[in-house]
Amino acid sequence: MLTLAVPGLLGHGAAFTASRSAHALARYADPPTQQRQGLGAALCSALSLSRATPLAPLCALGAGLSVDDMYVMAATPVTLVADRDIVVLAGRVADLREDEAATLIALLNRHFASDGIAFEAPRPSAWFVRSERDFALSTSSIDTAMGRAIAEFLPRGGDARTWQRWQVEIQMLFHEHAINGEREARGLAVVSGVWLSGSGHLREIAKPPLTNVFAANGESGDLARGLARHAGLSADALPATLSAILDHVPSSANVLVAMDTLNDETMMAHTDAHWLQPAVDALDAGALDALQLIADGHGAAVTWRAKRPSGLARVTSRLRNRSLEIPAPVEE
Repeated sequence: MLTLAVPGLLGHGAAFTASRSAHALARYADPPTQQRQGLGAALCSALSLSRATPLAPLCALGAGLSVDDMYVMAATPVTLVADRDIVVLAGRVADLREDEAATLIALLNRHFASDGIAFEAPRPSAWFVRSERDFALSTSSIDTAMGRAIAEFLPRGGDARTWQRWQVEIQMLFHEHAINGEREARGLAVVSGVWLSGSGHLREIAKPPLTNVFAANGESGDLARGLARHAGLSADALPATLSAILDHVPSSANVLVAMDTLNDETMMAHTDAHWLQPAVDALDAGALDALQLIADGHGAAVTWRAKRPSGLARVTSRLRNRSLEIPAPVEE
């Protein structure tokens, strides 16, 4: 089976659904499923892991942090905007310089030095908090809360009040910090807080049934790299085309490919020509047992699943003129 995760694909929905690869996939794919918690949760579901899988330990592992048996959460730098009597999660801050991230992380660690938690930033926009202490906590993904009032998405559980208080303290630390003043003067988004998500331990996560993993550099590939390392594998760098993978793995292998986020039409065209279409062609030709395509970019993650068609199914499918439809996001 090939599992292909393509972040940002649904942001190019019209170009995707009009492509030859989408029309070919529509002939064989089951009705799509949605995951409001985002692409990471959808990927875990596609790999038969629990929907409650804590993503932060895996992403931290994939980003190069030592996780061991520590409690880990993502602490993504974000912009929060006050709107009358509510606070809205306006967006991630993904363009921090290394020196900016280092300064803010050092500030957090000085402030929380006596609380038994430590903040780490393996990359400027990828922040995590680790602790040897366990917390009774449930968190919401950033994808779920994006663009919404944060009140109903704040941490829950026995230690929720502690973490909610700490989040307010972080907002106070960052408020009017010199770095934010400089960023605002340059027309950049300010870091007004952190979004806590994916909380848990690596020991809680089953080892995924993978044989090969290929992952993009940076945040887009962190979860896939973490899943590979958790399974005792090494993740390979993403090649330029899918053919470089299919030429060297058997059709029965469980292969995970985590692509770069599609930021523009050029990337979309390249991905369609060199990844999506070859994947569907390989399925049609019997070079793949099954294909799972996971995409996000429009408010939810969507997964399409298709099995290798029989000879009769290949013939009859060509008599149907089916189009691939992207379902509208629904609340879970």
